[in-house]
Amino acid sequence: MIFKGELVSFFMNRFFVDPQQINGTRVVITGGDAHHIINVLRLKLGSRIVLSDGENYEYEGIIDKLGSDSVSVAIEVMKRSLSEPPVDIILAQGITKKMDKFELVVQKASELGAVRIVPLVTERTVVEIASEKGERRRERWQRIALEAAKQSQRARIPEVDTPTDMESFLNSIPRDILCIIPWEGETAVGIKEILKLEKEKREMAGAALIIGPEGGFSKEEVDRARRAGAVPVSMGPRILRSETAGIVALGILMYELGDLGG
Repeated sequence: MIFKGELVSFFMNRFFVDPQQINGTRVVITGGDAHHIINVLRLKLGSRIVLSDGENYEYEGIIDKLGSDSVSVAIEVMKRSLSEPPVDIILAQGITKKMDKFELVVQKASELGAVRIVPLVTERTVVEIASEKGERRRERWQRIALEAAKQSQRARIPEVDTPTDMESFLNSIPRDILCIIPWEGETAVGIKEILKLEKEKREMAGAALIIGPEGGFSKEEVDRARRAGAVPVSMGPRILRSETAGIVALGILMYELGDLGG
């Protein structure tokens, strides 16, 4: 349910700012966002906007000064955002053959609430990404995550990693979080069952989802992930495309956490 005060802010233009840009009750916006406010949206003095510091706080304010390349905002309300999931979720997604499919995953994962998206290079990844090209693609994926975070009114911008291999990813995640690897070779344990058991056993500290590329994971990769603490699970009776599996698994996880469905 959205109350009257929330409804007003719901329709305001939203922007992310660095916490260091916030000086007491004032924020000065520069760069691309200032250009967008001045030349694209053509907002006027007195226009109300919402700013997020990327650290779960939102600031409602009013534009009180417009320069040629800067916008000054007087902060009127500061509040903790309620748009973030209760725990941090990491999505490690196998890089797909077509980049537009991977970009779709980045966009939807950002909308659903992932805090970190890892482009995963696996045994069956068919796309070769050199380090220089990988960084350029990461920058593009990061821009997509930023725009999706704005559109979905998130308080945090998901972090998109540079492409990495399975071993490096497994070594990078905290050992106290639930790590799930959907695999078509697993038929006994479903993703919902694991999530239910985890919630009954303890308060979830966080979760990671590991999704394979086209062709899935090799048995050796799944065994390696299992030794690192990951739990292989079934996603159901049908084989999903790589880009579908990541979005569906993330949606199921968010629903079970109580973050989706109202």
